[in-house]
Amino acid sequence: MKYIIVILLFIFEISILQAANLKPTLISGPVIGSVTDHSAKIWYAYSGKCDVIVALFDAVHKEVKFPSSLDFIKNKKDVIAMTLSFGDLRPNTKYIITITFNKQLMSDKYMLTTMSKEPIKDFSFIAGSCFLEMPNAFGRMFLPGAHKRIFEPMSKDSTADFNLWLGDNTYLLFGQWNSFDKNFKRQLATRTKNKLYAKYLMSRPNYAIWDDHDFGPNDCDGQFALKDTSLNIFKHFWPNEQFGLPETKGIFSSFSKYDCDFFLLDDRYYRSSEEDTNGHLLGDEQMQWLKISLLNSKATFKFIITGSQVLNQQTEKECWISDFPKDTKDFLDFIKNNQLNGIIFLTGDRHLTRVVKDETITNYPIYDFTISPVLSILSKETDIEKNNPQVIAKTLVEGKRNFAKIEITGSLGHRICTIHDIDEYGIEQWQISLKEDELK
Repeated sequence: MKYIIVILLFIFEISILQAANLKPTLISGPVIGSVTDHSAKIWYAYSGKCDVIVALFDAVHKEVKFPSSLDFIKNKKDVIAMTLSFGDLRPNTKYIITITFNKQLMSDKYMLTTMSKEPIKDFSFIAGSCFLEMPNAFGRMFLPGAHKRIFEPMSKDSTADFNLWLGDNTYLLFGQWNSFDKNFKRQLATRTKNKLYAKYLMSRPNYAIWDDHDFGPNDCDGQFALKDTSLNIFKHFWPNEQFGLPETKGIFSSFSKYDCDFFLLDDRYYRSSEEDTNGHLLGDEQMQWLKISLLNSKATFKFIITGSQVLNQQTEKECWISDFPKDTKDFLDFIKNNQLNGIIFLTGDRHLTRVVKDETITNYPIYDFTISPVLSILSKETDIEKNNPQVIAKTLVEGKRNFAKIEITGSLGHRICTIHDIDEYGIEQWQISLKEDELK
């Protein structure tokens, strides 16, 4: 009986949103968002007056699961960006995603698998940043949108459990950040024009942060006037587990995968001007949340994910330690004073890949893995960086689009984090393995 009520509720709520003269169309999706051992989120975009039912089907146990809640936004053309939340799922179970429009099955070829309830398990994920899909055919012919081959090695790797997007996942161009509808349109176009990317988002769960280009104009900070508009759109296009705190806005959140914790940071909403020498990067509330979360974490590896580099002391580009030295020192001292183990930074932004290692912060080396770009204009390291003693030799990847495959393996007490950097042809550029004991 409760399933009938849920279906009727969704049909009623979705139907009243539609314009009567539009043909029902599934525009994009489904995109798999956060997945735990008992829950999942699904995103899709559509238009038209129709009854839409999205369900998860467990073929083994012959069970159908309907969403427990929904959240959506729409633009002036009545295009709906919809996120559905599912609960009460079985652990370690494959579910077929079915989408039905007006009793017509539109899709049943996509699948998600819930996490196991095991406290420790080998797993892997793919990480990358900077995705620039040019907005027109002419631009795509000559600039990054033409280079779509990177999704072949990314897609062929069926062993990765999820995707982690490190910021600049969409580039707002030509003032698109100054309008809800232009921003919405750009976000949607990125997922519809690049078919390989769209298909890739359907292959496994996705978690994302933003950086300047999917927040607003280049190098923008918390003074950006339409930051709440950007926040609203980002939250409705990336179905993360949660966003911010009840009384603190932002995209920051955390999630766990077995014995690893992931801390997704918002490096834009509260960011002070770089000219403010006493400015803050994350804001007091977010920084306090991060510190408390790290203190409470029992994870073997604690991944801190942020758009800008953190530890690179020799760069003119955006970086925590150079732009916000006071904030950064306070945070690094916190890591040292509380003897926090297993800290690893994953960052983006730079349109090149580099690994920085700092052995002065605490009793073990802390790494900053910058992975960039997946599909953007390529950059080279600056002169000041060429002789940086912090940089690990042979980890520079410039002039190539690339991504990281990160594997967590090993038995309890002997876990290993192995990072592989892979270029658009599927060729490994470098590999670094970090043993659990090395980060204590």
